[in-house]
Amino acid sequence: MRLALILLTSALLGQSQAAPLDGVKTYLESKLRVQEAGTAQLVQGADRYYALAKAANFDYRRVAHLPQTRAALQTARAGWIKASPAYEDIEGIVAGVDALSDFDLILDAGTSAAEGGENVVPFDLKLPNGKVLPRPGNLFGVNEAALWGTVKAFGTGVAYDVDGNGTLDFGDQLPDANVLKAAAAELHRQTGALRQAAARWTPTRADVFGALVANVPTVGPVFFENWKTSRFVLGGQSRRTDFVVISRLADLAGNVRSWQVMYAGLSPAVKGRSPALDAQIGAGLRDLAAFVSRLVVQERQRRFTPEQAETLQAEAQDRATAITGRLTQAAALLGIKVE
Repeated sequence: MRLALILLTSALLGQSQAAPLDGVKTYLESKLRVQEAGTAQLVQGADRYYALAKAANFDYRRVAHLPQTRAALQTARAGWIKASPAYEDIEGIVAGVDALSDFDLILDAGTSAAEGGENVVPFDLKLPNGKVLPRPGNLFGVNEAALWGTVKAFGTGVAYDVDGNGTLDFGDQLPDANVLKAAAAELHRQTGALRQAAARWTPTRADVFGALVANVPTVGPVFFENWKTSRFVLGGQSRRTDFVVISRLADLAGNVRSWQVMYAGLSPAVKGRSPALDAQIGAGLRDLAAFVSRLVVQERQRRFTPEQAETLQAEAQDRATAITGRLTQAAALLGIKVE
C-alpha cells in the first residue's frame, strides 16, 4: 500500500509538472489548424488561377481579361493573409524547439540561394511546367512575392487591378501561375508536415526555456531590422521583397503572444523557487507586448521615420535583453541549462 501511494504521488507530481506545458502544445496546435485552413484557401485560389492561365495557353494578357481572374487571386491572397499571422503567433515555438526548427527555415526564415548566408532553404521548387527553382527562399516569402509582384522572376510583368479598386496600386500585377501553384502547394504540404511533427512533440521545460532564450533577443536584430527597411517605414524607397503585406510590428506582436504562452507554462515552477523573479518576467513580457501593440495601433495612423524606428528599436531591444537575462536566471534556478 505504501509503495502504491508513493508511485501514485510520483505520477501525480509528473502530471502537475507537465500540465502547464500542455497549454503550450494546445496553443501551437490550435494556431496550426488556422494556418492550415489558410494555406488550403491559398491552394484553392492558386489552382483556379493556374487553370485559367493554362486554358489561355499562359497568355497573361488574355488572362487579365477573364472575369474569374480577380476572384481566384483574391482567394489566394486571403488565404496567405490568414495563414501568415497564424504562423507568426507560433514562430517563437517552432523556431526555438530542435524537433521543429527546420520548419521555420522552410516556412518563414530561410533565404534564397541568391541571397546566400547560413540560412539558405534546403529545398528546390519544381513547377508544373517541369522547371525547377533552386533554393528559392522560404515559402511564405515566395508566395508573398508571387502574389504581390515583388520578385520579377515570380511574376509576368502584366499589370492587373487585383483588388478591384479601379487603380493600379502596389502589387497590382499577374503572378506566374506555375510559380504560384507550386509554391502554394508546397506551403500547404509543409504546414501539414509541421502539424504532424507538432503532434509528436512533448514539450519539456528545457525546450520552452531554450525557445524563449533563443527568440526573445531577436526583437531588435531581426524584427525591428526587417521593419526599418520595409515599405512600412521607407515607403517606395524600400527594396525588400518580403514582409511587404503585413508589418513586422504585427508579426512581432504575434511572436510576443507566443512567448507569453510559453512562459505561462514555466511560471508555476519559477514562482515556486522565486516569486519575485517570476513576477519580473511576467511583467516584462506584458510590458513588451503592450509596447509593441501600441506601435501597431500608431502605425495604422502614421508612418514612422527611419530615425524614429532606430529609437524604437533600441528601446525594444533593451526590454528584450532584460527579459532574456531574467529567463536565463530562472532556468539556472531550476537546474536547466540553456544556450
